[in-house]
Amino acid sequence: MIRVEKARRIILNSIKPLQCEYARTKDGLDRIVASDVKAKVMLPPFDNSAMDGYALKAVDTKLVSGARPRIFKVVEDLPAGYSPKRRVNGGEATRIMTGAPLPAGADSVVMVEYTKKQGSSRGRVKDSVEVYARVKRGENVRRRGEDVKRGQEVLSKGSVLRPQEIGMLAALGMKSVKVARKPRVGILATGDELVGLAAKLTKGKIRNSNSFIISAQTAKCGGLAIDLGIARDTRDKVRKKIASGLKKRLDMLLVIGGISVGDYDLVKDVLLELGMRMKFWKVAQRPGKPLAFGVIKGIPVFGLPGNPVSSTISFEEYVRPSLLKMQGAKDLFRPGLWALMMEDFHKKEGLRYFVRAKISQKDGRFYCIPTGPQGSGIIKSLILADGIIVAPEEIKTIKKGQRVYVQLLRHGYDGGAI
Repeated sequence: MIRVEKARRIILNSIKPLQCEYARTKDGLDRIVASDVKAKVMLPPFDNSAMDGYALKAVDTKLVSGARPRIFKVVEDLPAGYSPKRRVNGGEATRIMTGAPLPAGADSVVMVEYTKKQGSSRGRVKDSVEVYARVKRGENVRRRGEDVKRGQEVLSKGSVLRPQEIGMLAALGMKSVKVARKPRVGILATGDELVGLAAKLTKGKIRNSNSFIISAQTAKCGGLAIDLGIARDTRDKVRKKIASGLKKRLDMLLVIGGISVGDYDLVKDVLLELGMRMKFWKVAQRPGKPLAFGVIKGIPVFGLPGNPVSSTISFEEYVRPSLLKMQGAKDLFRPGLWALMMEDFHKKEGLRYFVRAKISQKDGRFYCIPTGPQGSGIIKSLILADGIIVAPEEIKTIKKGQRVYVQLLRHGYDGGAI
């Protein structure tokens, strides 16, 4: 049995990056950028108005105030999407909408709230406007290139494409982006007790929830889940299912259940028969002690525990960072925070505990408390969890008020849901 850090080190040292491909920008959400992205254009591409108002020369408003307004001649009405046709000279103004190009001669925009139209209407343009506020040169103007300059790096290799990154690519006119290929992950559940969702649930049988949880986790971190079904508890059936799965161009294989020490826990032996180089079998942690890892024909293989909480946590701590590394991600682990424990928690010395917890905040401090019973079959503990308390191996009791590290899981605590 090895410690958590050593298990992670062994696993991540065995993971190789995948090839790259191009994804359409509109389909790029949550993909991982495979190379630095540099802007080929300026953003914004021209000086434009940040407000609805009047474009004019700032110097012409030097003596303007609420008590001493000045009247300007309006020479043009300029909506967004159109180019100015008239130059703004001293004592003149162009009525301008947000986003419209700044006309030549103008260097600032006075907000419409500080103006009053004057004179009769000729088409869409009033003859003159009364201005009640002084503006500085450049006020309410978005300068060309103030967001992004040509040649500037806007996305770095390993970045995850969120909606805002997608928006930047679109603003730059990029129809596609170079990303890491999605890893193909085979998922095989084992056990005579498992049945599918459509099957009748008889005594002694349970639904195969593990495959659904693990498939969703795989998708959440960029993988393509390949369902390999359920293997019954015979050596021959387990071998056939695994061998068949290995033929499906997998980048990773996850086998759930059958990895402990019972008479029907066959997976470890079958994997060895199929040529797996076993790197380790057990990890000093709870939940998820019976965790196996090895490589078959260059394919990383995880033997995950059969209990749903154990397999989910094992995925989170080991499989997720592996899939992210395959895709070249910069950040392999979730963000976390330090919180104060709200009650005593007792554990076995020598094991690292991953405790599902709720997080709260008061007076600028974070607090955490276990979700309730921490059994490895209690799926509800995952649903209630905002994060995972990492309880070190060397301690037996976390005291109320003690500071602990919490990995963040839930949206609102910055890290996304499992």
